[in-house]
Amino acid sequence: MSKTVISDLLQIFKSSVSAVLPENLIRNSVKYNPANQQLIILNDTYNLQHKNVFVVGTGKAVQNMAVEIEKIMGPKIKQGIISVPLGSLNQKLSEKLTYYEGAMNNLPDCNSENTAKKIKDLVTMLSEKDILLVLISGGGSALLPLPKEPINLQEKTTFIKKLANAGADITELNCVRKRISDLKGGQLAIKAQPAQVLSLVLSDIVGDPLDLIASGPTTENEDNASMALNIIKKYNLSNDIPMSFKTVLSETTWFKFPRDNVRNYLIGTNRLSITTALEEAKKLNYFSIYLSHIVTGNVKDIAQSYAKLAKSICDFVEGKIDLNKVKLQINTLKIPGVNTEFIDKLIEGKNRNICLILGGEITVEVKGSGKGGRNQQLALEFSKYLHDVKDDLKSFDIYLLSAGTDGIDGPTDAAGAIGYLDLISDAIKDNLDIDKYLDNNDSYNFYKAFKSGNLHVITGHTNTNVMDIHVMIIKRCN
Repeated sequence: MSKTVISDLLQIFKSSVSAVLPENLIRNSVKYNPANQQLIILNDTYNLQHKNVFVVGTGKAVQNMAVEIEKIMGPKIKQGIISVPLGSLNQKLSEKLTYYEGAMNNLPDCNSENTAKKIKDLVTMLSEKDILLVLISGGGSALLPLPKEPINLQEKTTFIKKLANAGADITELNCVRKRISDLKGGQLAIKAQPAQVLSLVLSDIVGDPLDLIASGPTTENEDNASMALNIIKKYNLSNDIPMSFKTVLSETTWFKFPRDNVRNYLIGTNRLSITTALEEAKKLNYFSIYLSHIVTGNVKDIAQSYAKLAKSICDFVEGKIDLNKVKLQINTLKIPGVNTEFIDKLIEGKNRNICLILGGEITVEVKGSGKGGRNQQLALEFSKYLHDVKDDLKSFDIYLLSAGTDGIDGPTDAAGAIGYLDLISDAIKDNLDIDKYLDNNDSYNFYKAFKSGNLHVITGHTNTNVMDIHVMIIKRCN
């Protein structure tokens, strides 16, 4: 095991997180000139003369976004309300912005509902002389829960949980959420009219769908009016919906979305994080290649695909298989977002240490009672699959870092972990039964016991979240 490679992996990952820290994203995306009162967001300019600026925010990352906005715009801000997770508030009190905590364990509660009511009251009093800046990040849905009357929060959360347990996916859940919510599905932007609405968004969802991030409070809801009810029928829950739901779902009046008066700016994504990681890997003298920012799937399947990907590349580099053969092998892996175009680039780096970077969000089927998360499990599963073919990889060292950009992997203090070719052999020497840990979903305690915890990725809460980063290094042995 190479301490240099481990150090490089950590440096590459930390650079990817730094690129999407909320304060850095705001600083890079928003400029304000107090002399002429010109606001620039990315490539768009807004004249704020004779305008009042109001700010609202919801999500895990919006605290630092809001702090930076206040630094940039200062006295121009009239008032603001920011909804942040319970226990996360660490800023000094602001004269202009009021911060409220809620949504313990990312679940809607009365605290976050009361904050949502305050936000609704604020935006509904705005006029055409006002600009509303909306800050949105992952976790924003639970922090902005306001059911349409006469639905109450308990009814809403109970039914959404029932729908999820019935097998509804995130797109279906959000479709129903938007239909029964008073601020989601574009309703926040509608209620803010006639004020101009400018939203700054950090994506925590694969593919960056604006209508799904925090359930799209400032994004037009283009769902068919009957779609939510059809989803409920699909999962045979029509008889379980309360009367209040029936009242809301039977409504036929729709307010027109003010397309010309609303702009959504996606300022933080997994792809941006990967781009920075690639540059850092190049600085460390790796031949670095971007593969995908939309990796999804079961952890076991992705781990096996990653191991097969590594072996195919090693076989190609050693000359065991030709260009066409490696492309055929990689095509069978079906890793989301990965195509074989990168192989043509790889020809240039055959004699160098290679760094492959991917991102996304995979899932773990929890069967045990252990402690862990998808990233630690991926690193461990990857090591296991590599172990099965290690005799064919004697000329290489192979490593995989998998970690969450939010600094949290499951209910643990680790962001993720690092796996490598000889991990299983080394664990056997230490009398650690890797199958026992994997079967119990106990990857955290494995890494805590193995190598004195040195292969854990520990960053603490980063106050951002653009999903996960996977960094694979393939190094020729001397």
